[in-house]
Amino acid sequence: MKPENIVKFLIEAGKLKRVKRKGWVIHGIKNPESVAEHSFRTALMAAILADKFSVNREKTVIMALIHDLAESVVGDISLHDKISKKEKHEKEKKAFEKLTSVLGDKELYNLWLEFEKGKTKEAQLVRQLDKLEMHLQAMEYEWSQKRDLSEFFSLVDNEVKNKELKKLLNVILKTRKS
Repeated sequence: MKPENIVKFLIEAGKLKRVKRKGWVIHGIKNPESVAEHSFRTALMAAILADKFSVNREKTVIMALIHDLAESVVGDISLHDKISKKEKHEKEKKAFEKLTSVLGDKELYNLWLEFEKGKTKEAQLVRQLDKLEMHLQAMEYEWSQKRDLSEFFSLVDNEVKNKELKKLLNVILKTRKS
């Protein structure tokens, strides 16, 4: 990889720090987190939980770091945008191909595709951690901004399927009420 291409990729990826999570913006959250902040905590969760779930830690952490990277190009597409999951996937796929093509290495692109398909243990874990992280963030916004964000909690309940992760979810829900 040429240093110029690495810098070009990092500049594009760095735009994720300025993309605000649309769901929070739509709900009037003051100073909402960026997609990069969300990805960071999702990756941190992956790092501390990978061994518990007997998955490849490095692969899981990288997958968590890049799972929303295409949003540095297409923005945070939410349910409010009223586009199909297929159209969203296609937009993000093109963006991810463009982003990673400069590196001349398909590994990140393939990990993103693996996440999108959700078939491997690593992808399934990251997809559920993505939702748990949103729960944590919603709880923090409820506390700091004295808001009721119950809508975000009902969106995710069905998507956390693993019984160990459901235990974490239950702790989050109990903590939220305290």
